[in-house]
Amino acid sequence: MTKDLILRYFHNKCSKSEIIEVEHWLANLKDDGSDDLLLKEILNSIQLGENEIQAREAFKKFEHTVTEHQRERFSKKQKITRKIGLWYRYAAAILLFPLIVACFYFYTETNNPKEWVEEYVPYGQNKMIYLPDSTKLWLNAGTKLIYPKQFNHSIRQVYVAGEVYAEVQKDKNRPFVVSAGEVSVQVLGTKFNLKSYSEDSQIVVSLLEGAIQMNTNYNGSIKSRILKPGEVVKFEKSTGRINSSEFIPAIRKQWYQGQSFYFIDETLEEIAISLERYFDVRINIENEALKTEVYYSVFINNESLEEILSALNINGKMTISRKANTIYIK
Repeated sequence: MTKDLILRYFHNKCSKSEIIEVEHWLANLKDDGSDDLLLKEILNSIQLGENEIQAREAFKKFEHTVTEHQRERFSKKQKITRKIGLWYRYAAAILLFPLIVACFYFYTETNNPKEWVEEYVPYGQNKMIYLPDSTKLWLNAGTKLIYPKQFNHSIRQVYVAGEVYAEVQKDKNRPFVVSAGEVSVQVLGTKFNLKSYSEDSQIVVSLLEGAIQMNTNYNGSIKSRILKPGEVVKFEKSTGRINSSEFIPAIRKQWYQGQSFYFIDETLEEIAISLERYFDVRINIENEALKTEVYYSVFINNESLEEILSALNINGKMTISRKANTIYIK
């Protein structure tokens, strides 16, 4: 990626193929610091002055590629003060968040700063927090959340990479919007769960109470759908395909209420990733054929990792061993 190409992108001078190239790069920024230096150099070289109109037009075009439901939020020209680091390890999973940060900084160098807060939950843990509007969020293992210290008067916007269960405080005048990669969820007041880890192939949204609007963005094609209570929607990142199924909210134990796993139509590889996060272990599946085995299993009685793996191996196809903090499955 070159500085000249990025500058032409901001000034709306890129071809269609160049736009795709730049936006793909922005969505997959490296965490080794090299991309940070390039972005900082670009920010330092940009002067508004007589090119302000062009710059603002480019920014409006970028807003549209992120999501139409965030326009009002971004037009406030607020500066982000970040407490930890420059760019975050999982930032690429949070709907082009590094570029959002850059654009805010670019436009609001002299405006009143707005402080943002970052929460990260390590593997093997979970955490409950209250947002400024009294909304309650439970963050699962390996989850990152970014939210403003104070919401504005028109929208309550947060960014998630990981899994979060939300009990949203009702506010008919301020929609609550969760952005998570290619998916965003908009509500007024409800209870829902969103699972969107950067390493997962799917983004999963399940609704327990109320109603939510789920917006998906696949290669620039934005689609919306309204979920009803008891509905689970899975969005395939690689294809944009959407699958829907149902569950009974009243009898489904949520993970934040105690250890529980619902592996419904999930491969062993996907299950292993979930278990790694929860138990803070490493699971190596050395048999490629086993990775694609599909399971329908529920664990709600605080089963240990060993008990879960034993139950998954009820047919005896797997050979399971453990060395220190690593599980080997053959």
